[in-house]
Parts: sequence; structure tokens; C-alpha cells
Amino acid sequence: MGKTAYTINGSTGGVANGREEKKIAPIVDDKRESKQKHEVSTFRRILPQILASTAKNFLLLDLGMAVAFPTIVIPALRGIKNRAPDEFLHFSPQEASWFGSIAYICQPVGSVLSGIILEPLGRKRSMILVNIPHIIGWFMLHFAGSLEEMYTAAILLGLGVGFMEAPIVTYVGEICQPSIRGILTSCAGVAVMLGFFTVYLLGTVTTWRTTAAICASIPIATMIAICFVPETPMWLLSKNRSDDALKSLQWLRGWVSPKAVEEEFQEMKRYSLNSAKCALCQKSGASTCQHPPLTEWTKLKELLRKRNLRPFVLVMLFFVFGQLSGLTGMRPYLVQIFQAYGVPLDANWATVSTGLLGLIANIVCMVSIKFVGKRRLALTSMMVTALSCISLSIYAFNTFPPGWTSFDNHPGTSHVTNMGYIPMVLFFMLAFFTSVGVLPVPWILLSEVFPFRNRSLACGITAALHYVMSFVTTKTYFNLESAFSLPGVILFYGVMGIIGLGFVYFFLPETEKRTLEDIELYFSDNNRKLTDIYIPRRNRDEEMVAVVSKQVEKAMEKQGIDNAVFTDGEK
Repeated sequence: MGKTAYTINGSTGGVANGREEKKIAPIVDDKRESKQKHEVSTFRRILPQILASTAKNFLLLDLGMAVAFPTIVIPALRGIKNRAPDEFLHFSPQEASWFGSIAYICQPVGSVLSGIILEPLGRKRSMILVNIPHIIGWFMLHFAGSLEEMYTAAILLGLGVGFMEAPIVTYVGEICQPSIRGILTSCAGVAVMLGFFTVYLLGTVTTWRTTAAICASIPIATMIAICFVPETPMWLLSKNRSDDALKSLQWLRGWVSPKAVEEEFQEMKRYSLNSAKCALCQKSGASTCQHPPLTEWTKLKELLRKRNLRPFVLVMLFFVFGQLSGLTGMRPYLVQIFQAYGVPLDANWATVSTGLLGLIANIVCMVSIKFVGKRRLALTSMMVTALSCISLSIYAFNTFPPGWTSFDNHPGTSHVTNMGYIPMVLFFMLAFFTSVGVLPVPWILLSEVFPFRNRSLACGITAALHYVMSFVTTKTYFNLESAFSLPGVILFYGVMGIIGLGFVYFFLPETEKRTLEDIELYFSDNNRKLTDIYIPRRNRDEEMVAVVSKQVEKAMEKQGIDNAVFTDGEK
């Protein structure tokens, strides 16, 4: 009996690895959620979390519009598509490449600043303030009278996009229960792709200046919406505002009484107190920490500890392979790329179709992530995007003239064949599977994998480096295509996708249905191998041990065996 209990526990008695823990079927539901269900319905319990996430998603809608905007401006100002008769501005290829990428190089500045000021300001105030530069930027674009004004507006949008990343990813990770955190976090991708689709559609049916004016209404609505949602309980606890944290948790769990969230609130307080300790006190298990609070420089040094460094490298490499999967570098130039491939659909409407497919893909991600898991979504999407890029390059190598690029106006259309539907389908597959897992999964992971003590700063720095990579990817696309031709650069993206597939397979753990504490404990274990990708569910495993032990005790009692004596003897 004693051996049975210890073996099931998996922590003291001899489970060699995490595989045996997977075989234990869930026997009991989470006590906390079951208590809440007695007071409110499931719908009422998750409704406020959905409302708070939706208010936050208005920011992401604006983010998607800002990132997609160069896609409709570049062809208009280069005279390729939808140039207004009274438009007096014009882009050269180099100027177009700068406008398509300049926002990305400014986003890291906003990301680092957000990580620094997020703690004193809080998640809610940060999400309100970030709308101000976007309102100014959109109106500047609408009234732009020179390329310098357009670059300045793009810089403001880039700073705003970078600034909003840290509060967004930390907010949704801290307000949601583990059972729905993956779904609500993946809603972010739906909002971003809705922004892409909206801008692509507006850019097709109206001018880019009118589109900018319409986009300005979104940050105004966002400021109003976020005023009605609460601050996260975790941040309020970190500022010793226990009463406000309890009220916030009551709101987020269905406007319930304090008693209904008492157990979860106590666990949050314990987690917050433990997170506030220094690393030495956490290791020693001290009840309180007498050491002085961390300075900003100490926090930066803390990021070099393995429990921060390992998730940072994991997410950062995922971002790198996601950027090099193809679509990010090509996005500002999709209209001219579709024209170069000779797809049997107007290039503008083909671009709108990619936005619509991306939106559908993010909805698929949101619905399926709870059942499929982040790891399987990432593996499947990375594989399909890599194969799509390789297939597009093979088609182009066999169809295009040597040295063909999308930036040149080649005379004649001899390269266009009656099989143009093949690259169109491949591009649509690339757009769909990029948005299913390649782009949304690392952002979902970003809200989960860092310890609470350094989460804001770590998210800000990681997002900043991601945007540096985005700038490099978009800015160098023109140079890569000029050097290697259009099929050559797409083949490069396909090869990088294959390498990314191997990285995800060997190193990406599954965080779905794991609490933030489970994930933090996993990354804090210095004895784990990098390829040990199973995260134990601490609370659930302990409950299963207790239940199984109790069932075995009852069975032994029925057989007339003194279980206590038997257990002592086995020990």
C-alpha cells in the first residue's frame, strides 16, 4: 500500500520520468472550480474573463491594422494598384522597403519601455495610455503631405505597437483560469488577423488615406472599453492592495461573493508572496524575505538565471523561426508578389483573401487549442508552411525567367501560365497555417512561461527582440530577393521552416492545462534536460495521489487488513 501511494505521487517513490504520470487518468476535478460552480453557472463564471479579454483585444485589432497598413500603401504609392488620381506622393523601391519596416525597428523601444513602466503603472493604465500615440499616428497618415510625415506616423505606430505587447500578454495570462487561458490567449490572434483583413478590405474598396481615418476610431473605442475592466489581481497583490485584488477576482470569476473565490485567492496570495522573495529565500523555503527589493539592474541580472533564460531562449527561437517561415517578410509586398506569380485573381483581392484566411485560421486555433494543445498546433503549422514555401520555390524555378523579382517591371507576361491557381493555393495554405500556429503560439507562450517576479520585464525584452527580428526580416526582403531572385528567397524561408520544425519537436513543452505555478516550477528545475518536455500538473497530481490512496485504503479495509500498520511496515 505504502509503495503504491509513493509511486503514484511520482516525487519520492520512483517514477523514473514524466511518462508514467501521463498514464494516470484525471480522477477528480479541481476543487476550486467545483466550489465556484455551486454558486454560479459555468457561463457566468467565464463571461467576465471573456469581456475583459475582448476589451484587451481592441488593442490587438489596432495592432493588426498598424502592421498591415504598409501592404495597401506601398502598391498605391508605387503606382502598382489603387493609386488615387489626386495622390501626389510616390515611393521608390528603397523608400517602400523603409516604410514597410521602419515601424518594426521602433517597436523594440516601446517594448522595453513597457516592460520597465508596466509594474509601477499596472496593466490597465498601460493599456489605456498606449492608445494616445496611435490616435496621433493614424491622423498624421490621413493628412500626410510628405514622405517624412508618413515615416513619422509609422514610427509612432511602431512605438505604440511595441508598448502594448507587455501589458497585453501579462494581462490575459493573469486574469484567466488555466482551463480557458489557452482559448482566451489565442483570441489575440483572431483580433490581430481581423485587423489585417479589415485594412486589406478597406484598402481595396477605398483609398489608403480614408482607411487611416477609419482606423483612428479603434484606439478611441479601446480607451473607453478598457476603463470598464478591472486590474489583474496578481498586480494588485504585488502592490499590497489585497482588498482591491479580492474585488478584482470576484469580478473576474462571475461577480461572486468573497467566499466563492476564497481558496483561489489564498493560492494567489501564497504565489505572490513566494514570487516577491529573492531567489535565495525561495530556494531555502524561508517564510519571509528580509533582503532589499530588487533594483532594475538586479532584475536585468535576474533574467540571466536559468529559470528565466530557458523560457526566454525557447520563445525567442520560436519567434525567429516564425519570422523566417515566409509570410512576415513578404507581407508588405504581397500585392506585387501575387502579380509576379500571375495568380488568376486580382492581386488586391488575393491579399484580402490571405487576411480572411488568417482570421479563420486564428478562430480555428482558438477553438482547437484546448483539445489539440499548443505543441501539436505548432508542429503541424510549421510543417505545412515549410512545405508550402518549398513548393512555391520549385514552381517558380520551373516557371519564371532567370533572376525574376517582384520589384522589376518585366515586359510581357510569358512567365504566366494557365496553372496560376497552383501558387495561389500554396500562398493561401501558407497564410492559413502561419496564422494557425506559427505566429500565435509563441505569443501565447509569452504570457505563460516567465516567473511572475520578472514577467513584465522579460515579456517586454522578448517582444522587443522579436520586433528587431521583424525589422530585419522585412527590411532585408528587398535585398534578399534582389540577390537570390523571388524563388530563391522563398526557398530560403522553406529551409528555415524545416529547421524550425525540428526545434519545436525536440524542445517545445506542452503548457496547455497547466497552471502558471506548474510552468514556473518546470522551468525552475535545473536538473531537467532540455529535451524533457513534460510539465507535471502539481495540484492535480497531488489530488490524484490522495484520492487513489484513499480508495486503496478502503479496499484494504474491506479485506480486513490494518492499512496503517501495513503502510508503516512498507516504509
